[in-house]
Amino acid sequence: MADLRARRRRRRRFLAVFASGLLLVATLSCRQVSSSGEPDGSASSGGFLSVALNTTDPATARYGYSLIDVTPERVSQVTTGQRALVWLGGYDKERCVWNWSDAEVRDRFERYALARSPGIAGYFVADEPNTNRNCPLAAADVRDRSALVRALDPDTDRFTVVNVDKPEHFAAFRGTTDVMSVNVYPCLVGEPCDWSKIPQVLERLEEAGVTRYMGMLQAFSFEQWRWPTAEELTGMIAQWQRSAWLGQMTFSWEYEGGELAEHPELLRVLKRLNDAPHELFPLP
Repeated sequence: MADLRARRRRRRRFLAVFASGLLLVATLSCRQVSSSGEPDGSASSGGFLSVALNTTDPATARYGYSLIDVTPERVSQVTTGQRALVWLGGYDKERCVWNWSDAEVRDRFERYALARSPGIAGYFVADEPNTNRNCPLAAADVRDRSALVRALDPDTDRFTVVNVDKPEHFAAFRGTTDVMSVNVYPCLVGEPCDWSKIPQVLERLEEAGVTRYMGMLQAFSFEQWRWPTAEELTGMIAQWQRSAWLGQMTFSWEYEGGELAEHPELLRVLKRLNDAPHELFPLP
C-alpha cells in the first residue's frame, strides 16, 4: 500500500511537471533566471528545438530539423535556413580537463566571428563530462565554461547546453548551462525496449529541480544499443512528450558507420515530430 501511495504521489508530480512544461514552452522567448541567480539564454524564440547531431547534411532540413551540430569552422556551411549548435570541443572525461583551453575557445570565437554570426542558435559545451564518475569538479568546470561563452557572446537569444547521462548527476549540473540535454537509450540488442527508463529519468529530473531540458533520442546502433523500430521510436517520443522537454536531439545522423538516412521508416517518425511536436504520439 505504501508503494501504491508513493506511485500515486509520483504520478501527481509528473502531471504537474507536464502542465508546467506547456507553460514553459510557451514562454521560452522571455529571459529566464537560472537556479544560480544568473540570467539564462533563451533556448529559442519559443519553438521546439530539433537538433540533428554529427552532420552538416542539408537533407536534414527536409525532415524538419531546425538546428545542426557543427564545429566553429563549419558554421558557414549551414546554408539551408537552419541554424548551428556549435560544438566547443568537449570535456576529457578521463583527464578531467577541457579539450580546448579557454584561450583556444577565445581564439575560435574571434577567428570565426561566432558572436557576430547570424546562423548560430547556441553552443554545445560538453557531452557526458562525468560519465565515468571520476571528475568531481566537472560541473564547476562546465559552469565556468558556460560563463566564458556568455562573456564572449552575450546574446541571450542563444543558449548553452550540456548533455548529462547519469541521473545522480542532474542536481550537480543543474544551472551550469542554460539547457541540459539528457540521453536515455531504452532499446538494447536482443531485448525489447525498457519502457521504464524514460519515465524514471523524468522523475529524477523533477527531483533534481531541472526544468529546462531536452531529450536525446536513440536512433543509432553501437555495441549494446540497437536501431529501434519505427514503433519503438514512436514510443520513446511519446514518453518524452508527456514531459516539459524543450526539444530533441537525434543521436545520430551518422555514427560508427551507421547512417540514419538508411532508415527512412525512422526519418518519417522524426519528421512527424519535428513538424508537429505538440501532437501527442501514442504511448507504448
